[in-house]
Amino acid sequence: MAAKLFGIMMINVQSIELSIVNLRTLKQVERVRSDVSLGEDIYDQHTIDYDSVEQATQALTGFIQIIHDYGVEDYHLWGSWSLSTADNADYIQDQLLVRTGLKIDWLSNSQETYLRSAAVAVNFPKFKQVIQQPTYLLGINSGSVGISHYNHGNFSFSRSLRLGPVRIAEVLEDLQSTVPNYVEVLDDYISSEIADFGRFLPATNHQPSNVVMLGVAPFSNLFQQQTTKAGVTEMTKTDFQALYNDVINASDQYLMDKYEVDENDVHFIVPELLLINELLQLTNAETIWLGNVTVLDGLIIQEAVKLGYKKYNFNDQIVTAATNLANRYNVEPKHRDLVTKFSLHLFDQLKPLHHLGKRDRLLLQVAAIVHDVGSYIDPHQHYMHSDYILRATEITGLTNDEKQIIATIARYHSAQTPSKDIKHFEHMTLEQRLVISKLSAILRIADALDDGRQQKITKISVSIKNPKVIITCYSHDDLFLENWVFSQKAEFFKEVFGLTPVIKRRGVR
Repeated sequence: MAAKLFGIMMINVQSIELSIVNLRTLKQVERVRSDVSLGEDIYDQHTIDYDSVEQATQALTGFIQIIHDYGVEDYHLWGSWSLSTADNADYIQDQLLVRTGLKIDWLSNSQETYLRSAAVAVNFPKFKQVIQQPTYLLGINSGSVGISHYNHGNFSFSRSLRLGPVRIAEVLEDLQSTVPNYVEVLDDYISSEIADFGRFLPATNHQPSNVVMLGVAPFSNLFQQQTTKAGVTEMTKTDFQALYNDVINASDQYLMDKYEVDENDVHFIVPELLLINELLQLTNAETIWLGNVTVLDGLIIQEAVKLGYKKYNFNDQIVTAATNLANRYNVEPKHRDLVTKFSLHLFDQLKPLHHLGKRDRLLLQVAAIVHDVGSYIDPHQHYMHSDYILRATEITGLTNDEKQIIATIARYHSAQTPSKDIKHFEHMTLEQRLVISKLSAILRIADALDDGRQQKITKISVSIKNPKVIITCYSHDDLFLENWVFSQKAEFFKEVFGLTPVIKRRGVR
């Protein structure tokens, strides 16, 4: 029986890519790239060039023909976060849909960072070994850098820096012709942008670290000699410094001849090299590993997991990112952990009522971890503050829709309910509204069980006995406050699920 193939397309600022892959083996049978620049001035003008839509249409039409030639029935088109931020992104999305029949699903910045991490973890053989020591993963694209940190074999931190070579080159396009010391001024600009960002890095950044760098053209051209000779994918600080010295003041012709840089990309080389140099100093890089995987490779892995062909699980990165966010806003850890524990137990025991899936369980877990971040601003109506903090904050691995869902769940974990705030739901689908209502109802109950922040209840058990959901709470203490708060928050649970939750106390032996 022939292997079933899947087509994954990715549209970036400078190119469009297609991979036709056997998801069972992750073997790619075709990989095609078309150098179509949709974002010629996207970081300066904040719009996608309408004239390039015709080129993109032709490229995508060609991709569809290739897909059909392979007999592929399932395929999908993704769009980069940078393109999605353009003022006219919705119009371009609609034009391409009309002309090609392909709908772009936009990625979030945090998704791209997460997908690169997944791609490296699967495709870089030495990755598990390398991350036993402090290691940074730098994913460089046209307009941003995704930075992830690992240590002792575990993911510990992720954050995005909105500074990439194309963005720098566009914003400072006039600088080269107006100042005599262009490189020096450019370096000062990049350094100033990075300086404040460095405060958020883990405390281990003063230690020597490994750095895994990923990027596309012109990055791939610049480093291809190091990545291709005898299979070597490793550089030392000395190797990088030699490359830096050779390139930084070189002529365009020299770069095109020696490094095979395309004429259209050559003016990005200096901004990129200066940016990399600053990042390597910031992370105290000792050994540099060069990778050639991209977000597209991460999308392949994501699709294989989604369809059940592979069992990779990188959800720990999402949970760690949520915990880091809670810590940043001084969320009380004992209450946070107990509410998370109770929320997940309730979710698992109430499956006959909610019919939600594994991803929804993960969203509940994240919401339980971060629901109190708004107390950092003001405990009064903290749920309102939690809502706007979470909408404005990246959480590694979540889509923009999922981030909005978590923010809305946090909004309704306390006093308000979705039923009394319909306007907040107008932009959401029916399915999203139901997920939010169900998860909010569960989180409200879990939060009520530790309303006094004293962890009186050590564990719970749940049983469904129509018309009630009986929650047995094991505790040495009286639960007068918890019962009172629970009775108030239980009303919304009853409204959503049609059953009345009740507390029964049982002493702990």
